[in-house]
Amino acid sequence: MGSLRVRQTKRIYREEEFHAGPSGFQRGRSGRLPAFTLIELLIVVAIIGILAAIAVPNFVQAQIRSKVARAKADLKSISTALDSYYLDQKAYPIGRTFCAGSMNEVDDYNICPPEITSPVAYINERPLDVFNPGRQYKYLAPGLGYSNHVLTYLTIWVPKSFPSESGADQDLPYFSQEASPVDYGIWSVGPKGAKSFWESDVAHIPVPKRTWYDPTNGVSSEGVIARLAGGFQSP
Repeated sequence: MGSLRVRQTKRIYREEEFHAGPSGFQRGRSGRLPAFTLIELLIVVAIIGILAAIAVPNFVQAQIRSKVARAKADLKSISTALDSYYLDQKAYPIGRTFCAGSMNEVDDYNICPPEITSPVAYINERPLDVFNPGRQYKYLAPGLGYSNHVLTYLTIWVPKSFPSESGADQDLPYFSQEASPVDYGIWSVGPKGAKSFWESDVAHIPVPKRTWYDPTNGVSSEGVIARLAGGFQSP
């Protein structure tokens, strides 16, 4: 009788191993949960890849839009400081172009003028370009300025039909703030990064709209994010 009870108990225990418990998972005769097949794993990996292909570009675009908004806010602050400087000094700060080494190198050319922070602080500090780590936003004003620490005349190129756009062959050079329809231009290098001094000069950055960043092209746009005297700015 006792031997029969032991066999029945063992039998019940083994049957409980084979059947689904309260969790609903069906156990096999080995007592293990069923595993994924190779095809199922490949399907899961493919789905993750598709989701990543959709999410990553959107994330990158969101980052760029955030940086563009930050750059525009910084440029507006600098512009306000420049206009305040003008009210006191009756002129905008002179430009400074440094081309240390080769002019084909990306360097701190057209630096943001230090006069807006000292001796009078029209702005607390000159912000750094969000698209050009460690570098300041760029500034260009026609007229007397420094190139490699040598006093000379700096040129700003303005479309003949400004503020409308015209072809590059119709851009006109101006060598003084008095004659130029644009007193100054400030800009961020944009999502594609900095160009060399010669590339920027040949492209006539920053006044012509053809040199501006186009938000509809996202990361593929090579233009700069610009703000000009008088409130003109890139989209």
